[in-house]
Amino acid sequence: MRRGGGNVSELFVSFQGEGLHAGRRHLFVRLGGCPLRCRYCDTPESLVPVATCRVLGPDGEHRRTNPLSVEDLGREVATLVAASPPLHALALTGGEPLAQADFVETWLTTAPPGPAVLLETAGILPSRLAQVLPYVAIVSLDFKCPSNTGQRARWDEHAACLALAVGARRDVYVKMPVDAGTSSDEVAEGARIVAAIDPSVPLFLTPLTEPDSPRLTIDAHELERLQAVASRHLPDVRVLPQLHKVLGIL
Repeated sequence: MRRGGGNVSELFVSFQGEGLHAGRRHLFVRLGGCPLRCRYCDTPESLVPVATCRVLGPDGEHRRTNPLSVEDLGREVATLVAASPPLHALALTGGEPLAQADFVETWLTTAPPGPAVLLETAGILPSRLAQVLPYVAIVSLDFKCPSNTGQRARWDEHAACLALAVGARRDVYVKMPVDAGTSSDEVAEGARIVAAIDPSVPLFLTPLTEPDSPRLTIDAHELERLQAVASRHLPDVRVLPQLHKVLGIL
C-alpha cells in the first residue's frame, strides 16, 4: 500500500440495515481486510484487500484501482453525497475498518464537514478505536459469540472498546449476531459486560441468515429465549433482523 493509501472495497448509498439507525439512508464506505474469520460473515469478499473499489452511483457503476489516496476517496464520497437524497450518516464498514486506522484517521482529519460518521466495528482493536474516536459520532459495536463465529472469545477487547466509546460520549450501541447454535451463556456474558459499563446502551440481538438468503438460521422461540436471557442483565435488549437482507438491497 502506498503511503496515505487505503484499500476500499465498495462505496454506495443504501438504507442502514442493522442496529439503532436501521432504515436511515447512509453512504457506506466499505474497507477491505479483516483479522477475523467468522463462520457467518456475509461480506467474505471484504475479508482480504481487493484490487479495485466498486463505486455505485446514480449513473451506474465504475471502479477505481486500489489503493485509494485520501484525496481520491474524498472526491468519490463528495460526488455521492452531492448526488444523493439527504443522508443521515457516512457509515465506515468492512471488513474491519480499524484494520486501516491510520488511513481512516488521515482521511477523516482532512475531510470537509459532511454527514456524521458512523463506525461499524467488531470491537477487537481498542487502541485503534481510540485513534479514530475523535472523528466519529456513532459507534456500532459488535460483540462476537465464539459459539457461532468459530473464533476465540474477545470479551476483554469488546469491553475495552465499549468503555472507550462510552467514555468519549459517543452515540453507541452493541450488536450481537445470534443463530440456533448460539450459547445462552455467551449472550448473558455480553449483556453483563454492557450493563457493567453503561446500562443505558442498547443491545441488539441480530438473527443471522442463510448465505445469499433472507431465511433466518434461528427460530422465533429461540430468539425469545435469548432476549429473555439478556434482559435479566440489561434493560434495553432488542431483536432486529438485518433490514437490508429483508429488502434485498446492499
